[in-house]
Amino acid sequence: MAVVTAYDTLGEEGLRHSLVSTNAKAIYLEPHLLKTFIKTLSAAKSVEYIILNTENDEDIRAEDLEVLKSSHEHITILKYEDLRRLGENNPVDPTPPSREDLCCIMYTSGSSGTPKGVPIKHKAVIAASMHTTKITRSLLTSGSCWCQYSRRRINCSR
Repeated sequence: MAVVTAYDTLGEEGLRHSLVSTNAKAIYLEPHLLKTFIKTLSAAKSVEYIILNTENDEDIRAEDLEVLKSSHEHITILKYEDLRRLGENNPVDPTPPSREDLCCIMYTSGSSGTPKGVPIKHKAVIAASMHTTKITRSLLTSGSCWCQYSRRRINCSR
């Protein structure tokens, strides 16, 4: 399963474009974006699941949820914790990807028009991770947390 990135900075049209062009089946969504997301669903017919990033119902506006449920009855709505529990209670054997499999599609901001999706294969993600590991190996421990932010561009498309 490939991941498609879609940021709220894409706006409604950019989100709609990313959902339609990738035929996304599921979306992981912050509850406060639900109202905006509902507007994109008329064109995004392939979406079957919405996973809300919340542990409690107080984060979800009841009126947004009702609009969603009444206008798109075919969609299953889950909270993240419910999805996690579902996986825990129904384990399956992993299916490792091959190096040539699509890992993700990252969308540009769309500042100069329609956002562009950049496909990235698993081999590119591993190569970038290994490069970073090689450079930082002496600095990181098993308990370290690493965040990368730089102007340097790495071509992950190869």
